[in-house]
Amino acid sequence: MSERGTRRLPAASVVVMLLAVAGCSADADPAEEPSATPPDLPGITAGPGGDEPGVDAPSVDPRIGSVTVTGVEDVATALAAPWEAHFLPDGSALVTERDAGRIQRVDRTAVTELTGPGADALAAVVDASGEAGLLGITTLPGDASVVYAYVTRADGNAVVRMELDGDELSAPTDVISGIPKAANHDGGRIAFGPDGHLYIATGDAAQPRLAQERDSLAGKILRVVADGTPADGSVPEGNPFEDLVWSMGHRNVQGLAWLPDGTMVASEFGQSDADELNVIVPGANYGWPEVEGLIGAPDGTELAQTVDGFTYPVAQWQPTSAASPSGIAATEAGVFVAALRGQALFWVPYSTGAGFGEPQTVLDGVGRIRAAVTDHGGELYVLTNNTDGRGSPAPGDDRLMRLDLETGP
Repeated sequence: MSERGTRRLPAASVVVMLLAVAGCSADADPAEEPSATPPDLPGITAGPGGDEPGVDAPSVDPRIGSVTVTGVEDVATALAAPWEAHFLPDGSALVTERDAGRIQRVDRTAVTELTGPGADALAAVVDASGEAGLLGITTLPGDASVVYAYVTRADGNAVVRMELDGDELSAPTDVISGIPKAANHDGGRIAFGPDGHLYIATGDAAQPRLAQERDSLAGKILRVVADGTPADGSVPEGNPFEDLVWSMGHRNVQGLAWLPDGTMVASEFGQSDADELNVIVPGANYGWPEVEGLIGAPDGTELAQTVDGFTYPVAQWQPTSAASPSGIAATEAGVFVAALRGQALFWVPYSTGAGFGEPQTVLDGVGRIRAAVTDHGGELYVLTNNTDGRGSPAPGDDRLMRLDLETGP
């Protein structure tokens, strides 16, 4: 399952978007054939900043002027519909395989399937209908033996906790359950924030109205206590509504990350008009299904503004065939966005003083990309997603790949 090799790549060109397509950008169009190099897509835009409280992005001058991928190393190959990779302090990574409900440990020499009661339980209960299945995974900061995973079951989506001992997982304990599920729009990304709390991205479960219903866990970003104790899943201090909801009005968030200055960002699938990169503010409403990107916003609304109760994205891709963003990674250079239908890795420049720049393509030609992640040393990796029934797998797919980056002024 594992082989290593480094490929030198030419710099990818800036990508933005092209023709309008109808339909749901959920995960992909099953009939769509991947292309080795996506065409130039002239419609991606980024916001200069808002004139109402909520998002502060005052200009588009990035701190780092360019990022080039100069090489790609295959760390693992022959992964089956992988969804998330999470790096441990020892340099290995836990990789979820969505449909089989498996977790693989990847290191520089081997790929090893985790075993034990937890592994058996996940494989037994996973409901991998459509885009559902075993999705996000992370570990407790400071104690990588405590593992959290997001899984679709018959009774809905749930976040569970397990203990990792070597390559064995203990039986799972529910942290949160009863998150509405569907064959698509299940969210699924989980990540610990700088505050030590666990953030959970949920989708609208193909019921758009749920995103605007405060008493539903669907179409939200949740913030919960997760410290490996019975307090897991409780409401932490500082939540804006005194329940688990951190933000609302989301269609299908699949990327969560924090920039070095603490700014929280999330990527979100649009329906057909616009995919989004949002700065997440506690208590904010991101508008779905009333708005999608800037579609449906009052005349004159700009990116990164909060207008009439809805907070608008700092960057968008139009139409959704340009991106379909999934996992994201945030670094000093900005935000790296994995794109499924766009078949690219986008870079959105950012600095605290200068805000967000225009999205640019830094990697293409590897098919659908599900996740962008960093290890504990700050190196960037991507996880391809060509074996989930919507891509055209190449020999050796799917892959966890490490990227060599060069930055410029």
